[in-house]
Amino acid sequence: MNRINTIFTLYSLVVVIIIVERLLPYTRVTLAPYNFIAVHQLIQTLFFIPFTLILSLLTMKIITNDFQTLKEKSNAFFALLFVIGAYLYGAGEGWHEVSLFTLNTYCHLDYFMNNLCGGLFINSYYSGNLIFFIGGLIMGVSLLSLAKKHPTPPFTKKELIILIINSSMFAFTWFAYAAFDKVSIGFVFSALLMLISLSFFLVIRKKWKSYPFILYSVLAYSLATIAICIVRFF
Repeated sequence: MNRINTIFTLYSLVVVIIIVERLLPYTRVTLAPYNFIAVHQLIQTLFFIPFTLILSLLTMKIITNDFQTLKEKSNAFFALLFVIGAYLYGAGEGWHEVSLFTLNTYCHLDYFMNNLCGGLFINSYYSGNLIFFIGGLIMGVSLLSLAKKHPTPPFTKKELIILIINSSMFAFTWFAYAAFDKVSIGFVFSALLMLISLSFFLVIRKKWKSYPFILYSVLAYSLATIAICIVRFF
């Protein structure tokens, strides 16, 4: 299998594991002392986020010819952007998960009795999510910019089929999160990433088979955004 398709397949595997993890009852167990956090939040923060960041770094490794093209000054700038995005991505996730756990444990979601519960709602659904998605957006722009500068040999029909399946799996994660969420932040960022990846795709459209990461991104974010629109507005 093509190296970049291997990364895409690993992303899909993470998606499946996340879905299974959410269905397992033990992940709702809270931990001592004082029931300070649930197993779910711990797994999300300590395992899933680092693993997705590792896959993003491996993606960068592939699309920069094993980091060789980062020697160029403009590409080094995008690498710096990636690091900033990765920090915000992790910080936002931690901010969100701790606030969400405390909110769900000690507050009524439909009626906030005090500033504490109201603040936890803002920290979880807005502040944490906003920082998380801004980080993801910055990383995405960085990788798309680097991918545009490093075309690969054209994908074969078999490689394209694998890519399309994996991009559909990635789209499903956005759809599952944003289509039914209380707030619209996930939907807004899905739409933004669709427009950004589409702008990159239009630049390389004549040789699109040589830009698998851009193709993967535009398919995933377009499918997710369209599906979310159907559920939210129709």
